Amino acid sequence: MKKRIKNPALISPSYEDRGLFKKPPTELIVNLIPRFGKNTRGDTIIAGLVKNDVEIAVTFAGRRKKQAVELVTLLNRKWEAANYRLPKGTKAPERSDIRVPTRIQGSWRTRIVEDEQEWYARQYQLLVARWAFNTDSGEFRSFGEPPFQERVDMKANVKN
Repeated sequence: MKKRIKNPALISPSYEDRGLFKKPPTELIVNLIPRFGKNTRGDTIIAGLVKNDVEIAVTFAGRRKKQAVELVTLLNRKWEAANYRLPKGTKAPERSDIRVPTRIQGSWRTRIVEDEQEWYARQYQLLVARWAFNTDSGEFRSFGEPPFQERVDMKANVKN
């Protein structure tokens, strides 16, 4: 099968963002939980909970996945702290009990997936452009950049 991904050194931010953010950006608060994954492109995927605890996949793709390391580290640290030296007879916490509220600006993408009973279900992914959260020490951290948008030179379109 032919590899469709270009050489990463040749991918500009505008080219990358045109492929990722095809729908208008939205901004919301997502409670990220310490459940991680990667897709075939090596993008970082973190589970998140939105209104009424609906679980979504929050995807840090392309050049933004390198910046997501601090968030992954924070979630791992919170998970390990919650499980460290639990008293006997104490129930271990669920992953959904550990949450990091994160303000995310990104674009929604839907996927159709097949479940065990061969039913088709819609799965929601939030592709992240920018995000912000508070660390354990209360420090506010912000990462990413807005999706690249083509700018049309209005002077070039005006006829004299």
